[in-house]
Amino acid sequence: MNFYSYQYLVEHNNEPNFLFIIGIVILAAAIFITSLLYFRNRSNNKYRDLLIIFAFGIILFIGINYNNYEQQLDISNKTNQTLELMRSVAKEKKLSTKNLYSNSSSLTEGMLIKSGNDIYRVSFDNNQGSYTLTRASVISSQSIQLIKK
Repeated sequence: MNFYSYQYLVEHNNEPNFLFIIGIVILAAAIFITSLLYFRNRSNNKYRDLLIIFAFGIILFIGINYNNYEQQLDISNKTNQTLELMRSVAKEKKLSTKNLYSNSSSLTEGMLIKSGNDIYRVSFDNNQGSYTLTRASVISSQSIQLIKK
């Protein structure tokens, strides 16, 4: 069973999609260069055709990656909720967030929070506005892996 540290969740929640950013920058640079060449040589239609191809390419690229972007936003929101829960538990138990670990990056009924040697099961109300911590025990403590970074 994997337990993720607070710091691990914070760092992985802020990872941008570098391939998407690099792809957009390359296509935007290609459009800019091609449009400059087209406006200098308006009689040469190959630059106009390249400009249209690159423009459709960037539209297609953004359209394909939009779904991935929405999924990443959803994962980020769920991780932020888990981080908020961990901060609340740290405040309630008067602990540092550095000592807290969660077995899930999203809020789920029955998720576990580990603090030192103590493990707590989290139960939520219907709208996940409040929670209850119940002390829990793991059958085999050897199966616990702490992922810090």
